[in-house]
Amino acid sequence: MYTFFQGLIQGLMNGITSIANWFGSIFYNIFNALKSFFTFLLEPVILLFEGIWYLITSIFSIVVLVVKLILGIFHVVFAIIGGIFTTFGQLLGFTGTTSYYSLPSAYEPGFTSVLSILNQTGFNTIAYIFVVFVWMATAYAVINIAGGDN
Repeated sequence: MYTFFQGLIQGLMNGITSIANWFGSIFYNIFNALKSFFTFLLEPVILLFEGIWYLITSIFSIVVLVVKLILGIFHVVFAIIGGIFTTFGQLLGFTGTTSYYSLPSAYEPGFTSVLSILNQTGFNTIAYIFVVFVWMATAYAVINIAGGDN
């Protein structure tokens, strides 16, 4: 008797499951058909919005780059003008004395003795030669930068 009820309930459950699967496949197919229809219908509009969005982002990135360029140019110009004013201000305030470059009294005897030894060895001649090479390298670099040969 239990096997009879078990078979009956199992058959009912199988029937309900197959009906539910049938309804599910119908709704699934209807939904897929509607989705493909609306996708086909609205695809040009979506592509248009994507193109407009790409155009807006490209214009925005170009505007940002132009603003960065203008701010960089202003930064360079103001730095040059500030450097010129600083140079002229220091030249106008120059008294010709070097009293403010003096060493503390505890270091002065040692420094003068080192300088006298270096003067005897001819070190300042070597320093002058190096200064000439540094100036020549600087001039060469400026000519390369101005000439465009990097």
